[in-house]
Amino acid sequence: MKFRPFKEGDTFATFRNLVERTKSEINGLDNEYVLKASVTELEEYFLDKTRIEPLVLHSEDYYIENQSGKQIDVSHDFNRAVFPGERVHVPGTQVDIAVPYEGDSGLWKIRPSTFTLSGYPEIEVRDSTILLSFSFPDDSADSDRLKKQIESQINSLADAVNNLKKDVENHNKSVLGVIRSTIDTKRQRALAATNAVANLGIPVRRKENKPDFTLPVKRRKIPIHRPAVATEKYEPEPVLDEKEYNHILSILRSMSMVIERCPLAFSTLDEEAIRTHFLLQLNGHYEGDATGETFNASGKTDILIRAGDRNVFIAECKFWRGPKAFSEAVDQLLGYLSWRDSKCALLIFNKNKDSSTVRGKMHEIMTNRPEYKKTISHKADGDSSYIFVKESDPGREIMITTQLFDIPCPE
Repeated sequence: MKFRPFKEGDTFATFRNLVERTKSEINGLDNEYVLKASVTELEEYFLDKTRIEPLVLHSEDYYIENQSGKQIDVSHDFNRAVFPGERVHVPGTQVDIAVPYEGDSGLWKIRPSTFTLSGYPEIEVRDSTILLSFSFPDDSADSDRLKKQIESQINSLADAVNNLKKDVENHNKSVLGVIRSTIDTKRQRALAATNAVANLGIPVRRKENKPDFTLPVKRRKIPIHRPAVATEKYEPEPVLDEKEYNHILSILRSMSMVIERCPLAFSTLDEEAIRTHFLLQLNGHYEGDATGETFNASGKTDILIRAGDRNVFIAECKFWRGPKAFSEAVDQLLGYLSWRDSKCALLIFNKNKDSSTVRGKMHEIMTNRPEYKKTISHKADGDSSYIFVKESDPGREIMITTQLFDIPCPE
């Protein structure tokens, strides 16, 4: 069905309504669910729902899809001898031009912030192409004139698509901050409400049936689902402040300078001996709370910092022995984790001269892991940090930082 594009409402109102619906959905989440869900997964879920795929018109790739005969009304053609009020039709030709496009097909109806008052040609919108039709009398066919008309109308549409694309890109840039802020406010309110009820000291009888927190959402390409969470009751857990986490990482990172200044002292050391040097640095800051070879959850860790009965930092120290061994080290580290806000590190000692290649392989392995959710930061010549969520422990985010230390080989 053909229609005039870019007429139904303006982009600002359309996008604003979309954002408001998203905020309303976030604020309507169950308190227990939003406290147990992974913040990263929640952000990605609502970003997928709120982001818009901009239109891209491949205006240079148009082609003739169909050519057919058609009776053309020439009643208003002043170059023909037609009496007033007389209806005259002559044999003619209709050419249907298809132009490929990508993006959200619904955008063809929305008016961009910059548009032409003269309007746009009628189009038929399909899954991956739009269709424009052109007709002319056979007795006055002019290929040059027809080609100019086709290109003029396609260029008119291309200009509108480009203007609309700018509006969509601005929308997509702005929604991340809105979603993060809305989720953060919702979590704070949910935590305050949960603590208020807990402080009453009154027993709560819970329903036996387990709530289903998975909600399918219609998408044009792939279905997405609201993040899954654990079924047990939410209990507040200690959180390692991110500034403290970064301070710990900076202590570990400073060891690279120690190694560079005293290469011979490290060239013959094994993992355990090198780890001892890191522990000495940590104990200087954390009053001896850092210990080695301490059992936790399903195995033992190389470096562990505890606060009371909780592990606040876990690190694995390994020599680089190839991608397979590195992935096994990630498995080992993930097996140690047993609380909600897990922050940890993988310290890799490299005797390979090509450290940039090793870092690239480490990043590739981390981003291809099934637990991987997003990259917080990645430096080709420095540390990289990631968010993981294990399928067996939904909702619990794990922050892993990888650090590479070049260890000189003995001569």
